[in-house]
Amino acid sequence: MEDRITKILEGWYLMEPPLFQVLCCHEMAVNRDMPCPVRCGRKRVEYNPDILDYMSDTFLEEALKTEAIRLLMKHPYERRPDGCCQQAIAMGSNVVVGDNYKFREFPIEIPLDFQLKKGMPYEWYSRQIQQQLPPSGTEPGDEQDEPDEQVLKYQALAELWDEDELCAIMINGIIENTKDWGSLSGAFAEKLKASTKAKIDFRKLLGGFRSSIISSKRRLTRMRPDRRYGFDQMGQKREYDTKLLVAVDVSGSVSSESLSYFYGVINSAFRYGFQAVDVIQFDCGIRVVQSLQKIIKDVTIIGRGGTSFQEPINYAHENGYDGLLILTDGYAPQPTIPDNMRCKILWACENEECYEVNHHWMETIGRVCTIELS
Repeated sequence: MEDRITKILEGWYLMEPPLFQVLCCHEMAVNRDMPCPVRCGRKRVEYNPDILDYMSDTFLEEALKTEAIRLLMKHPYERRPDGCCQQAIAMGSNVVVGDNYKFREFPIEIPLDFQLKKGMPYEWYSRQIQQQLPPSGTEPGDEQDEPDEQVLKYQALAELWDEDELCAIMINGIIENTKDWGSLSGAFAEKLKASTKAKIDFRKLLGGFRSSIISSKRRLTRMRPDRRYGFDQMGQKREYDTKLLVAVDVSGSVSSESLSYFYGVINSAFRYGFQAVDVIQFDCGIRVVQSLQKIIKDVTIIGRGGTSFQEPINYAHENGYDGLLILTDGYAPQPTIPDNMRCKILWACENEECYEVNHHWMETIGRVCTIELS
């Protein structure tokens, strides 16, 4: 088996430079216990010779090529999509590989297999597939029937996947220095190049947003001395009962799919230390007002009209909020900020396109990030 793999890699040296380089940056290791033929993660590419011995050279090459392409897309080293089991994650990744490369013998899913549209990121496919899985398609350990052999293969495929920024940077270096893309299409190569651009992580930005609005809440006190001048000057005390308002754009231009993901963002706020989150739905006016103290699962959307940012900004100002997070596609007139408004604003655009169109004016009145439907 080692000789067969070596022969394939020697052929890739000239014919498939990016695939050759990315596999050479990973340790090739035998794993006879896993139920899938090849898998990758944690800087390793593992293969099961007991399965591959019965497969043709074409199958073996395409199995290795699948993992090389997966590594170039950095799926094993990105944050796992929230709410997705290992089976859904593996299948979502497979769909992207199958959507961008045609195989002759190696069986791999494509979007049509799940009645899904082409050209979406693997996180999106993972979430869509998660919704299609039966209850048995959950993580091992749940009190359900024993998973079948096919489910175990998918679970094993993604078992080594773990967020690793250094590995992602290493792969970005390979992509940026590649001139000859071999059998990879030009359109796919452009996607890989685009993936190397720095993206704003809204999760980190949300954590930083919390810190910034907490740090801005302070009051002077005689009970605490100033660090430099002692009791000659009043000290400062931070207030930690931060009031956050999340405004969800429910106008007609925002898809139901985006709204579902927006509420996933709201749920993530509780993981960043917010004890309570007030939520409003808005289009051309305020439609729903909620106060949440735990993760919300069932959501009713009321609205779907035009869009005005003035209403949520006025509402945040009039009700004394410290921070306002606006989840939107960004398509509405620029609002006017009320005089003496102290509430900090974070705009979260639903995708990169909305960000590019609107971030210039948004940055004049707050911080801006994107939320890819990942």
